[in-house]
Amino acid sequence: MMDEAIIILKEQVGITTQETDWGFESVTAEREELDPTIIKVTNTDLPKLVLTHLYLYVEQESGKDFVVYFITDTTSSCEYTRGILVEGKLHWYSYGESHD
Repeated sequence: MMDEAIIILKEQVGITTQETDWGFESVTAEREELDPTIIKVTNTDLPKLVLTHLYLYVEQESGKDFVVYFITDTTSSCEYTRGILVEGKLHWYSYGESHD
């Protein structure tokens, strides 16, 4: 997913990065814990537990932070949504396995 995060940042924001520029973590969460203002999937579209994959890039010049996220089932075999946050605000998102 790191490669996909790099591509999403490049395509959606125009910033080119490499793997060593990023921090990341994956955390299991209950669907009710997800912030509906940034995760545009209704609770009925998600199982009770999901895995959130978060990739963080901080631009050195401006200090601006970018988070590319993927929400999957707990085995990472089914992706529900992906998106990018810029300074904590939703910039772009896509649902399911097909992505625009």
